[in-house]
Amino acid sequence: MSAKKEQGFINQYRKPFLLINILVFVGIWFFVSPLFQIPWGVKDIFVGIGSIFLFIGVVGRVFSSLTIASHKNETVIQTEMYSIVRHPLYFFSSFIASGLGFLTERPELLLLSLFIFFSCFYPMMINEESYLTNKFGKSYLDYMKNVPRFIPRLSNWKTARYIQIDLKLVIKTLLDGFIALLIIPLITIVHYLASLI
Repeated sequence: MSAKKEQGFINQYRKPFLLINILVFVGIWFFVSPLFQIPWGVKDIFVGIGSIFLFIGVVGRVFSSLTIASHKNETVIQTEMYSIVRHPLYFFSSFIASGLGFLTERPELLLLSLFIFFSCFYPMMINEESYLTNKFGKSYLDYMKNVPRFIPRLSNWKTARYIQIDLKLVIKTLLDGFIALLIIPLITIVHYLASLI
């Protein structure tokens, strides 16, 4: 049985679940009128914050992938990002979700993007922790006691002397990040087309 199957339904089918939620999000964005209009100056702030959040999310995910290398589900990684938060990939994915919400320039869609993110990823965190506890026992339980689930504890930071790089994982994460960064020009085009209508 694969690790994803052992971690539960939502972990096994997270891609279709996320795709459905993204389609719902896009449908609401395109076909439901904004609840209220925000001033132009605030829109510029939303776009700036959204772009920064997307960048942080992509860079953070790449760095987290470098840290975990080929050790995913093989050992309890406790250095770099994994020394300050148990789920750094999900933590940085929340920046991408928030960035997308900000870039729509609609506060209700920002809240919706965060709701979708946590409704999908929070159960996945719980499932993964249960799986890793069963697999690694006391070493993972000790890790859970010292490292927070989602909000980083910077004082915990530990650096490994060497990092083994899984190039396939890093390239996949970079491609995912590149797709996420394409959201910025895509949303700019959408806003421009909407202004012509």
